[in-house]
Order: sequence, then C-alpha cells, then structure tokens
Amino acid sequence: MEIKNTLPPAKGISALILIGLAFQFSGAMAAEAIKPDNESPSSITVSGSTTLSNDYIWRGLTQTFGKPALQVGVEMQHESGAYLGFWGSNVSERWIPGANLEADVYGGFRLPIPAVADLGLDLGLIYVYYPGSDYAKALDGNTFKGSSPNTLEAYVGATYKSVSLKYGRTLTKFYGWNENNSAPGVFSATATSAGVTGSTRGSQYVELNVNHEIAEGWVANGQFGHQWVAHSKGLDWSYYRVGITKSLPANWSLGIAYSRTNEPKAFKDYASLTGNGDTVDAAQARLLVSVSRQF
Repeated sequence: MEIKNTLPPAKGISALILIGLAFQFSGAMAAEAIKPDNESPSSITVSGSTTLSNDYIWRGLTQTFGKPALQVGVEMQHESGAYLGFWGSNVSERWIPGANLEADVYGGFRLPIPAVADLGLDLGLIYVYYPGSDYAKALDGNTFKGSSPNTLEAYVGATYKSVSLKYGRTLTKFYGWNENNSAPGVFSATATSAGVTGSTRGSQYVELNVNHEIAEGWVANGQFGHQWVAHSKGLDWSYYRVGITKSLPANWSLGIAYSRTNEPKAFKDYASLTGNGDTVDAAQARLLVSVSRQF
C-alpha cells in the first residue's frame, strides 16, 4: 500500500488535539491528586497514549478510507481491578455517514486467577459513539432510513503472559447496519451480493492477540480475529495483523505492521457514503506505520 501524506479531516483532528492535550494535563493532575503527601503508593493509576498512524484499521477494515489517523486514549485503573477509559480517533464520513470522530468509553474489571500464575480475566463494556452520525445523512439523504452507528458491546477476555483472547457481542445493532442501509455498492442484499437480512443485534467476534518481547525494546505483535454479523450474508470476515514495535527514548515508540483480511467481495469497491463517487476496498491488505507516545 502507498503511504499517503494526506491529513485527517480538520474537524476530527482538531477535536482530537484538544482531547489529547486535555488528557495529558488531566492525567498529570490526577496523578498528583491521588498521591498523598507522604508519597505512599496510590490505589489508582492513570495512563494514556497518543498515536499518529497512516491509517485507522479496525478488525481489518479501514475507518478513514485509507487516510491517516490521530488517536488518543486515557485509562484509570483501581487496585481492585476496576478500570474506566476513553479512546478517540478521527474517522471518515465516507465510511460512517455524518461522522468525523469516534469516541469510545469503556470500563470493566481485570481480575487475576489465583489458581494459575500469570492468568487474568477481563470483563467489560464499551460504548462506541460517533457524534452527529446517522445513516439518514448518507448519499442523497433519502436513500437510507435513520439508523445510528453508535454501538454498545460487551466483552470477556483472558490473558496469559503475552497472549490474550477476547470474545465480544453487540448489545445493540452492529454499528447501525440493518436492512435499510443495504444498497448497491453498500452491502446490497440481493441474490448475487451481500447484505443485511434482519437485526444485527447480537453480532459477535473473537480475537487473539500476542505481544511478545523478542529483545530489549523490541516487541513482536500478532493478531487474528473473526467477525460474525448477525442476520447477514456475505459480510462475515476474518482478519489478521503482524508487526513489530520499537521503544524509543522519552516514552515514544515506532510501529510497523502488515494487516489483511480474507477480503469479502462485499467490501471491495465500497461506495463512499458522501455520494461523491469515491470507492475503497475497505478490507484490502495494508502496510501500517505509526508513532506513539505514552504518558
């Protein structure tokens, strides 16, 4: 894949810059606020990151129509295992109608399993929010009926050393996908193509991740997953990613990865939801380059 230098949408990147600065400031303030005068260890830890990538790939699919992404996240975790976090990224309204920003709020519990050393359990919920987005805004504004892409998902995961396995299930429609937004070029549910045939609530995925340190400052990354879309045909897909991350001074890191899927025909030549005639192979193989800073 050619790595483009096109900037993310102005509204989305401006909002994320402000969010990132606010989180870095609030994270530092929170760290001070939860530390007693005697410098004893706090029961709450705060961590976060900022990442710039040449594409935003989610479960093997581009969310920015192949354009760069700026992403920020922050998380607070209590010594009991309870945690609460926020993660955000710019997205493309060509893929998610009316949206240029994704804002995720998540929380849950991470608990050790005493019977097995290094084994932990993760239970949680994530709410994926796209401000201003609705399928009623797609194309000419008359093609689709209203359907919000905002999604609530429950997940359970297990971690053993550098390996983690997660299962998730949507408690709402799958990112707004339904029978009313299946159209030619956009998951058309006909005899010869793919589409949604009923409620997508209850869609599921399973994902395996490996992050193994192979040398000091070098971590090998691997991911394999499969997504099932409830009441659909031709839309389920498998995805994987392999890469490497190099730690740099001052909490910076550089990542390079190769991402691909089984490339379902439904995602090839996917029509832009802005109606400008652009198309994208949303599931095609991509080379990803990113730079991150932890704070």
